[in-house]
Parts: sequence; structure tokens; C-alpha cells
Amino acid sequence: MVKKTIFQCPNCFKALRQGERQYFCPSGHSFDIAKKGYVNLLLPGHTGAGTPGDSKEMLQSRREFLDKGYYEEFSNVLNDIVLSALSIDKDSEGTVSILDAGCGEGYYVCRLKNSLTDFCDSIKTDIYGIDVSKAAIHYASGRDKGIRFAVASNYHIPVLKGTLDCILCSFAPRDEGEFRRILKPNGKLIVASPGARHLYSIREALYESPEDIGQKGTVGEGFTLLEKRKVNYGIILKSKQDILNLFTMTPYSRHAETDPLEKLSEFATEVDINIFVYSARPAGRSFK
Repeated sequence: MVKKTIFQCPNCFKALRQGERQYFCPSGHSFDIAKKGYVNLLLPGHTGAGTPGDSKEMLQSRREFLDKGYYEEFSNVLNDIVLSALSIDKDSEGTVSILDAGCGEGYYVCRLKNSLTDFCDSIKTDIYGIDVSKAAIHYASGRDKGIRFAVASNYHIPVLKGTLDCILCSFAPRDEGEFRRILKPNGKLIVASPGARHLYSIREALYESPEDIGQKGTVGEGFTLLEKRKVNYGIILKSKQDILNLFTMTPYSRHAETDPLEKLSEFATEVDINIFVYSARPAGRSFK
């Protein structure tokens, strides 16, 4: 059975249809669906194609860490914000289209889908997730076959213009021009970024002079800020494996040693995340 999608062909930018084993466009381009159910839609000639993004080791550690529930409180707040931003209540009907841009191994978008359907079983969800890492999408597609996952870059998003009700972008690079292009008029962009105190104690353990850092969650022209919410709470990691997973899943693992953490059997740190909700003003450019 052939299904309509809001994916667009990375070669000719026409709409892709989903068949049993391939996505295909009217121009004759086709893209095989992997056994896990995802498709590779990286723009031809993408720099580093095949190996960009987080490593398998980082993703495996992140999956194990998230599945322990340490970020569940943040995920629950994020889900509630999506419901509110899209004005979804228990009587809502129709279809809501959502993209997780930089979905990683799929933890947040899969929990969001479950939250939406549990809250309102009369609404239909058309949910997509993209990440530049093939390994991430491989893991993500194993979480939920009802979400369309694709290997793709946030700088060249293979989604048709003006088709999305909402974009999530959590801890990922973003191209605001692309986001405006694919959002419907007044569609919502929800950005989650680390606050200044996020995981501060792990930086304190690893570096002599840790500094408060934070990733900017503000976006530029073409969006109106509707709401800013801070999520802040403490977590206690009670096993060496959880501590190692936290270290390995973060960028700190790329340029720091695990030595200060290896003797610890318990570790306390802080989750500090800012969530920004924006409304898109009609604008956009074509990614061609």
C-alpha cells in the first residue's frame, strides 16, 4: 500500500510516497527502506555522509542512561508543553504533524507520541524524526515503527514546505531558515537547550576550572517567542555504569579522561534545561 508523506526528495525536492520497501518521487528517484524501517535522505554530497553525528558508543550510552529515567521529568514537561502549544485537549480531532529535528536515538519523540495518544485517542499523529547520524536513526527506528525516521541533516531538511504543525529541537544544531520553510503559518518551534548549571558537577569533577555554560535557545528573525520554561532538578546516579554512561553520552568524553569518575559508585548532579516556545511568522526559502 502506497502512503503519502511530507518527506521530499533530496534530489528534485518533490513529494515522496512510501511504498512497502522504498520511498519514491514522481521523478523516478527512490530510496530503500532499511530493515529497521528508516530511510536515508541525506542531501547528495553531504559532507562526511555515512559517519557524521554521534558515535555508536555515545548513542548506546545515551540510550541506556535515558532508559533509566533520569531525564523523564524533563521529557514529561516537554510533552506537556507540546500539548499546550498545539492547543490539544481531550476532544481534539484531526491530524497533527510533528518533526523531531535532531532526534538522536528517539527517546523524546517516542515518549511524546505515546503521551499524545494517551491524552487524546481521537487525534491522529503524523510524526517524523531526523538525525544526521545513521547509528542514531537505527536505534530510534527500533523504538517505534509508527514514527517515520530518516537520516538527514537539520541544515537540509527533506520535508515539504509549510507542512508541519510543530518542530522539536532538543540539544541539536538548527537552521532557522529551514525551520521557517517547513512550518505551517503560525506553526510552533520548541527548542530545548542546556542551562548554565546543567550537569555542572560532572564538569567540576573533570576540570580544574569548570565554568557555567549554556547553549543558546534563542532563535532569530521570523519567530515570535511565546514562552520560556526552566526545568531544574537533581539526580543521583547509583551505579558505576550509569556514571560512565552519563560521561560517555556527553561531549566531555571527546576531550576528557574518565579517571576522576572511575572510583565513584554514586554521583549527584543537576539537570538544568531551558525550553523555548516560538510561533513561526510566514516566511521561508527553498532548500534547493
